[in-house]
Amino acid sequence: MPCHPLSTAAFPGLNRLFCRTTALLSLPFIVMPVQALAQDEQQEVIELSPIVLQAIPYTGEIDGYLAPGTETGVKSGVPLAEVPQSISVVTSTELERRAPAQVEDAIKYTVGVNASTWGNDDRFDQFSIRGFDLGSGALYRDGLPQKVVGFTAFSSHPYMLERVDVLRGPAGVLYGSNDAGGMVNLVTKRPVFERKAEARLGYGSHGNGEVGFDFGDALDARKTVAGRITGLWRDGATEIDNSEDDRAFLAGGLTWAPTDYTSLTLLAHVQKDARTPSGMFPIAGEDYDLSLGVLPRDFAYRSSPYNQFKTDQQSLGLELTHEFSSELVLNARARYAHQNTDYRHAYRDRITAAGISYTALRQDESAKTLGADVNLEWRRAFGAANNSLTVGVDYQHADNDADQYYQTGAFMIGFNDPSLDFLVEDPSLSSRNRETYTEKGLYLQDHLNLGQGTTITAGLRRSWLESRNEDLLGAGGIQRKDDAATTAMIGATHEFANGLTPYLNYSEGFIQNAGTTIDGDPLDPSRNKQLEAGLRYMPPFGDLLLSAAVFDLRKTNVEDYYFDEDGNIDYTHSTQVGEIRARGVELEARGKLTQELQGVLGYTYLDTEITESADPAKRGKENVMSPRHQVSLWLDWDASRFMPGLSVGGGLRYQSDSYSTQYNGRVTPSHTTADLAMRYEADQYAVDLGVTNLFDKEYYGVCYDNLGCALGDGRKVSLTLSRNF
Repeated sequence: MPCHPLSTAAFPGLNRLFCRTTALLSLPFIVMPVQALAQDEQQEVIELSPIVLQAIPYTGEIDGYLAPGTETGVKSGVPLAEVPQSISVVTSTELERRAPAQVEDAIKYTVGVNASTWGNDDRFDQFSIRGFDLGSGALYRDGLPQKVVGFTAFSSHPYMLERVDVLRGPAGVLYGSNDAGGMVNLVTKRPVFERKAEARLGYGSHGNGEVGFDFGDALDARKTVAGRITGLWRDGATEIDNSEDDRAFLAGGLTWAPTDYTSLTLLAHVQKDARTPSGMFPIAGEDYDLSLGVLPRDFAYRSSPYNQFKTDQQSLGLELTHEFSSELVLNARARYAHQNTDYRHAYRDRITAAGISYTALRQDESAKTLGADVNLEWRRAFGAANNSLTVGVDYQHADNDADQYYQTGAFMIGFNDPSLDFLVEDPSLSSRNRETYTEKGLYLQDHLNLGQGTTITAGLRRSWLESRNEDLLGAGGIQRKDDAATTAMIGATHEFANGLTPYLNYSEGFIQNAGTTIDGDPLDPSRNKQLEAGLRYMPPFGDLLLSAAVFDLRKTNVEDYYFDEDGNIDYTHSTQVGEIRARGVELEARGKLTQELQGVLGYTYLDTEITESADPAKRGKENVMSPRHQVSLWLDWDASRFMPGLSVGGGLRYQSDSYSTQYNGRVTPSHTTADLAMRYEADQYAVDLGVTNLFDKEYYGVCYDNLGCALGDGRKVSLTLSRNF
């Protein structure tokens, strides 16, 4: 029986699967009618229902821990096996089962990722990838930048997301300015053309109460219009004194799909947060002399009532897809976002014989971003080969008006009475600045499937960058810097009949640094490049992907904080070192192990070195936030054979020692933590019990030279009742 491949080249990797599946499914329906006709030639021919093959989903819910494809690594969208670069997808199932409270928690079981690099700092989603501390500078949402601007975080709650893609290594061709370690793409929940209705009520540690809902459905009889609205309200605190952990958001979407060839989606959201900034506390014998005294054990959990991080943000975006023909497709997306930030922080700056000195900082910001990406995809078959050429332009603009009130040594406490519960007044205005960043890019990417298991992906980009810093108080005038960058990538994969798929990749990237030097000059861009080889294996029983990768990653013109002649750190200015090299091995298993057991296992070995620097004290040292060994394991067990509706999940994470500055002056000790998740479903109801840091392990998220340490999150317990309607 002949097999006809899919008419479109959008998913060439499906052709072989389609042929095999069709042959297997058709065999019994072919044999049985022939036997029946042989027995009775007059018997009626039975008309069978057609077999419907659905395209690989790049958005929408995914049943299980293994996503079949992605458009984060290849913009035209391909199966994961055809991406010639290391990539992992945190699926909707994993997000639901682990119920992370923030994005850094959502990716903490992903190989190559060191999450919560700044401990219990709730201002931003902090993480490093492949040894590079990215903070929120590597965050994207729906393929458009969602990066920190000044102290403006533009954060997203995992409940408004349906998947998280983590692409490791340079991504300059597809996404422009981006750091060396990789990028994280958050995929927003989209409208659905079938009913979905969920309500949830939760309560947890430190008085955290939570209410949420998620509703979507088709809005007309012809099912050409669909809507979805998701909301969450949380009020509570953390284990830190005088802390807040409040969040409220409302996200909505509307999709109009008048034909099978056109789709327009509008996405909007509003959000208000009240979070708690980090607290660094000194360690006796390391950050100060023991002769000065010993601080109480609970001092690490104390925070000034002055501290707060309050934000108010809004965003509005659209996505348009139009298929002019089976060979030509237009894809366009854009998003505007705005956020006001009121940040106040009394943080320790130094210790003397007189006591512990604190700096008072207040930052009022208003930031706006605009991002757009428009591309044309040309699909064409050349004999047995299928080719997809994507040509596009993108644009991103960010501006931030910031008033800073700053006073070093604003107040001091003694070792005999280290209380922070006293009035801190705002310092006088120290600076008023307007920072503007604009980036324009022209890119192309070609994905060629040769039809025999081999794919070749290549890309090229030219970017134009403009940075502008204006001193609105008039003292410093206007600093402006223009740059341009050309980046390229090429990679190949080959899928053998036994399920093994090796790949090889070379990729380049760059990042426009946002800081200024001590002289007030904008920093130069950092450049990065990577050579990576990998191997993927999908066993014949499916739903499980085993991956291995080795890489050599290099970054030049690296940004670091400025230190004065006395060794004191200056957080307001930066300097740039020469080159950092990161080499490593990553192993990952993701998907279904048995019919009852699924999850993710990862191991990362990382070797980093500062190979070039103007400062001899840094040469040969390890890069920051770069633990040599990381192990993560999360397993989800369907225990319905013992109790119908019961499932149990658990995880372990280990992280070895690391450094927090390029001087390697202070070690952040290794630690191991455990998590637990239990779920019971009955009828339309579900009860979820979640415990992070199950054994309440006290560990340091970061220990910084001359500053002290910040705690990692302690044990948190949450109980949630949800119902589907």
